[in-house]
Amino acid sequence: MAGIRAKIYDHAGDLNPSDKKVLNYLLDNAQACSELSLTKLAAKLYVSESAIFRLCKKIGLSGYSELKYELAELSRGESQGAKLQETFINRLTKNIRAEIAYFKTLDLERFYQSLREANNVYIYTTGWQQHSIATYMSHQLLVNTNKPTIVLPSAIDELKMSRQWLKADDLLFVISFSGENKELCDELEELRILNDRFRLTSLTIIKENRLASLSDYSLFFQPSLYTEESHNDSQKWAFSSAYMLVDLMINGYNNWLNKKGE
Repeated sequence: MAGIRAKIYDHAGDLNPSDKKVLNYLLDNAQACSELSLTKLAAKLYVSESAIFRLCKKIGLSGYSELKYELAELSRGESQGAKLQETFINRLTKNIRAEIAYFKTLDLERFYQSLREANNVYIYTTGWQQHSIATYMSHQLLVNTNKPTIVLPSAIDELKMSRQWLKADDLLFVISFSGENKELCDELEELRILNDRFRLTSLTIIKENRLASLSDYSLFFQPSLYTEESHNDSQKWAFSSAYMLVDLMINGYNNWLNKKGE
């Protein structure tokens, strides 16, 4: 069933400026108006009761009772949406604060050393969302540290090809949310056997995982659920903490260089 906003939109061509002014007030004060009688609402709006009844008909409603119902539904929906938004903001704030606190505990001396000495920096990802983070990281490294990077296609065959060109002291970032992709981890294990001098850095969600155990340096982030009511197969995540981790890493690297006088 279409809500009152949709009904107003569908009948917009039948409304005059006075109608639109009344409707805008009703929409902006849905909860309060839904609790008023027809007589009290007419007095509040300085219009006749018959004018309100005609307006109901213009937007496809049977009468004032249906208008009150639609306003109450609109108010309830907006209230629930505001609560969900506030809950998400609380989760996001909590995760961002936790990410900052976690980052402050890290000793990244060796990682920053490897980043400075790397002749080539590569980033491999396992999906489109991870690829978006990799693109951001690549841009930030280039702009803020003058360190060019190559973002590899998210295909295991591409990673296998790296056996031919991955050199000693190169730095490989791998972004994988779970860190448990078997094919990926198996390939990385073989790469480490063939070349034990390149440096592997993983970015995964905060939990023990195989990829992190294979890495020289492990960085973690915690995504935030948009709505906790989502089913497991349709959960939608915000990855603000991952992007912030990239910013913290680059800022830390630049501070480290400044301390070194470079």
